[in-house]
Amino acid sequence: MRWRKMQLVVLVFIFISAVFVLNKKNIFSEDVRLIKKTEKEEGYKLSKRDRMDLAMAQEFEMTKDPALGRVPRERLYKAYQFAQQKRQAQSFRKTSAAISNVNWTERGPINFGGRTRAIMIDPTDATNKSIFAAGVSGGLWFTSDITVSSPTWTAVDDFFENLAITTLAYDPSNTQVMYFGTGEGWYNIDAVQGDGIFKSTDGGSTWTQLSSTAGNSTFSYIQKIVVHPTSGAIYAATKNNGIQRSTDGGTSWSTVLSGGGNGSSVYAAADLEFGADNSIYAAMGIFSTDGIYKSTTGNNGSWTKLNTGSNGFPTSGFERIELACAPSNANVIYAFAQDASNTQIYAIYRSADGGSSWSTVSNPN
Repeated sequence: MRWRKMQLVVLVFIFISAVFVLNKKNIFSEDVRLIKKTEKEEGYKLSKRDRMDLAMAQEFEMTKDPALGRVPRERLYKAYQFAQQKRQAQSFRKTSAAISNVNWTERGPINFGGRTRAIMIDPTDATNKSIFAAGVSGGLWFTSDITVSSPTWTAVDDFFENLAITTLAYDPSNTQVMYFGTGEGWYNIDAVQGDGIFKSTDGGSTWTQLSSTAGNSTFSYIQKIVVHPTSGAIYAATKNNGIQRSTDGGTSWSTVLSGGGNGSSVYAAADLEFGADNSIYAAMGIFSTDGIYKSTTGNNGSWTKLNTGSNGFPTSGFERIELACAPSNANVIYAFAQDASNTQIYAIYRSADGGSSWSTVSNPN
């Protein structure tokens, strides 16, 4: 019964729209006549932006089929059916691709922060219930208890100089010190440009933009920030100029790995991770092919490329790489590579000897 009502509504809408299209010239003409009459009686001329007839004419020109010279309202029902098929297919993919025995529950922020790209458990909360969440165009949000059925999220500050937050990190040697980077550098159409790195020295209550990164094109897109576990040195993976490092709390920066003769083949950095022994790993390349680099000091000139083509990890066929290091074993590293010919998985690699050799891991079903 409900479906029949829907069909009836669509058909009535199509009929009314057809009548409108067939009589559009008369309708527009009548509008123009009334407007001119009103202008004459009132003694003033309407501006173009106040004329509804022109708005209607513009709408008609924007939606008509050039081949027909009219708006094909009869296609509305077909478009509705096509959209339904797409929704059903998407629902099927979500169900069929689900990981067995793994269930997800919405925890927000709902309709506030936009797409969430960065999440950080508050290191000052021993219960691990407090969470920071960062939206790529919606700023920084905080909840004091992620375990409740409907967590309450609060915007930390609506007036940051830039709200396109992409990465969060804290200093393991001083958990009151935190950083977030701005600018989504994955070349997606809805990406928002950032404006540097922000720092908190009071556990995330207040934040200050680092002047060394403000208005600096090197820091327009920050993909990842990590902090050295013992020294507190800050490392930033940037799209425009590779790996940047600060050893003075963000006052100044130096390039330690990048293109243009600074150790890597490309400028764009995709990821950064510290191993359990504090070795640092960097993935270079975004829609470009380079590879994985390792350093025990983080200094410029100290990086070794780990994918040689003869050690189980190729030198071509892939682009962006995401990394993960086992916290319990300094030798174990995982690399998730994107196929250079599309946006699908190229391969998942695992190293059990600190990156000297690699083997492929089966893709999840």
